[in-house]
Amino acid sequence: MRALCLAMLLTTCLLLQAGCKDSEPIRIGFLGGLTTRAAGLSTSGRDGFQLAIEEINASGGINNRQVEGIIQDTRGHKETALQAVHSLVRRKVAAIVGPMTSQTAVAVVPETNLNKIPMISPTVSTNQLNGLDDYFFRVYYTNAQAAKLLAERLSSQENKRIAAIYDLGNKAYTEDWVNHFQEAIERENGSEVVRIPFDMRSDTLFIKLAAQAAEANPQGVLILANAVDTAIICQQLAKLSIDLPRYATGWSYSDDLVQFGGKSVEGLSIIQSANVTDPAPAVQNFVEAYRQRFRAVPNFPAFHAYDATRMLLSVLEKTTDPEKIREELLKIESFAGLQSDNSFDRYGDLKNPRLHLAKIVNGQFIKTD
Repeated sequence: MRALCLAMLLTTCLLLQAGCKDSEPIRIGFLGGLTTRAAGLSTSGRDGFQLAIEEINASGGINNRQVEGIIQDTRGHKETALQAVHSLVRRKVAAIVGPMTSQTAVAVVPETNLNKIPMISPTVSTNQLNGLDDYFFRVYYTNAQAAKLLAERLSSQENKRIAAIYDLGNKAYTEDWVNHFQEAIERENGSEVVRIPFDMRSDTLFIKLAAQAAEANPQGVLILANAVDTAIICQQLAKLSIDLPRYATGWSYSDDLVQFGGKSVEGLSIIQSANVTDPAPAVQNFVEAYRQRFRAVPNFPAFHAYDATRMLLSVLEKTTDPEKIREELLKIESFAGLQSDNSFDRYGDLKNPRLHLAKIVNGQFIKTD
């Protein structure tokens, strides 16, 4: 009799334990530099991440379990980013959305691979992480794809010399981008690329960068920097009366660019992958939900973080085991993102990303092709 009671007690405890486990939230992490000079990229991504989680929780969660988003700030430093990953591992997250910059991704991917934690980045584009059979995924184009697009556009114009001003503080992104751009435009029409590097982590006199660009006597200026620094560079170019076509990449794209740049950024062309004016119902519903929640208009990091999180949530309906999550992500043949159907190649890189050029006109980003 005593043995029977003990057996019943043990069974009850196990059932209670299983019940508690099933009622625990499913945890996923977000990794981004939220307190840096380039924080706009990560804060927008964080908001897209949060909105996707709030929406699924409002509809009942996943298999009657709520989803808990755990947000970690990398502060733009490798050591802090690694500490953030370790914290997420200790919290037993099923997967991570982020990071938002290439430099951070290059630093933390070996650690997430070691711990076998799937990580989906909304905005990392460095080619250093291409073609690797690992746990890193992205819902964003690569540097090579974007550089090729700009080179093709410029090859039809009289751009025989381009001055490229780029920030080595995010070297894994900027230097990789310039390398691919130089290779592509030389192949297209033999144009020369004059390199003007700087480092946002040290004191930078932006007027000197503008002066160096002027000395190069280019037909256009390419800027690879965060939104605030891009705005300052455009201001300095204007002070020196350098009236040339100017181009920037997705890293520069945020409200901060227009807010800090004012008239000096008018006419600036930017490579983009999200179109907030797209009339498609899915896009406009997202834009309105985001505006209601955050009192702001979403930009590309919010678009892609929202898509990345929704892709992950769709897989979590099938499994919360990190290894199986990776397998299920690779199996996705077509996921309806906000503006395109998304799927990954065998290495977790996005297939056939959509890209276009936008131009700042009267303080608004207007699609031009």
